Amino acid sequence: MPPMPPLHPLIVHAPIALIIVSLVFELVGRATDSDWWKNAAFAMLIVGALGAWAAVWTGGPAGDAAERQGVTEHAVDDHEEAGRLTLWFAISAVVVRAVAGWTGAARPVAGGLALLLHVSAAVAVGVAAYRGGRLVFDHGAAVHVHGRLVPSDGPPKHEEAREKD
Repeated sequence: MPPMPPLHPLIVHAPIALIIVSLVFELVGRATDSDWWKNAAFAMLIVGALGAWAAVWTGGPAGDAAERQGVTEHAVDDHEEAGRLTLWFAISAVVVRAVAGWTGAARPVAGGLALLLHVSAAVAVGVAAYRGGRLVFDHGAAVHVHGRLVPSDGPPKHEEAREKD
C-alpha cells in the first residue's frame, strides 16, 4: 500500500480560493446592496476560515519535512507566519461579521471592521500562497522526481545575495 500523500498541498488551495473569491463577492454585494452576494460571501468566508485552519494544522508537519529536506527555516517560518495571520484575520472577520447584525447603531462601524479584516485575510492568504509557491519552486520543497525526494540545496542564489545585504 502506498504511503498517504502529504495533506497540506492537497488542502491549501481551497482557503486561498475561498477567501479571495469571498472578498470579491462581498464587494459586489456591497456595491449592489444585494443580500444574496453578501450571504454567499459570508458562507465562503466561513468555509475559507475552516480551510485555513486545516492548512495551518497540516502545515506544521509539512514545514518540518521541508526543513529536513534542506529548505531554510527562515523560508518555512515566513510561510507559516503568513498562514497563521490568514487564519486569525479570517476568524476575526467571521466573528465580527456575525456580531455586526446585533450592534444596532454601531452596525456600520462593525461592518467596516469586518470588511477590513476580510481584506486583511485576503492579502495574508495571497502572501502565504506566494511564499508557499516559492518553497516549492525555488527550494524544491516536497518535490519528487521518479519517486525520490529532491534534496534542497539551500536558498536560491538570489536569496543568498539578499540575505548578505
